Amino acid sequence: MSVRRQRCAGVGAMLRDRWDVISVCDVCALAMRVDLALVAKVSGARVSLWNRKARCRRLGCKGWVEFRARAPGMYTHEPLIADDRDILV
Repeated sequence: MSVRRQRCAGVGAMLRDRWDVISVCDVCALAMRVDLALVAKVSGARVSLWNRKARCRRLGCKGWVEFRARAPGMYTHEPLIADDRDILV
């Protein structure tokens, strides 16, 4: 998955290339689709979900969600985890 980061580092690029992104909670296992268009509108198209976590949205849950993505041609969602040293500036 990390080899795809160069082309799709931000949510705008993921949206352009039609990635499907979900979040999965480490406590309650709630899985939700991420609205990339909304994320781009609120936080900017260059914001990245790579190596990020967020609080679970389920009421009362204290867990954290991991972002997972499925790029075109992939069969399953894989964690958006990559070594930050691999990104070219």
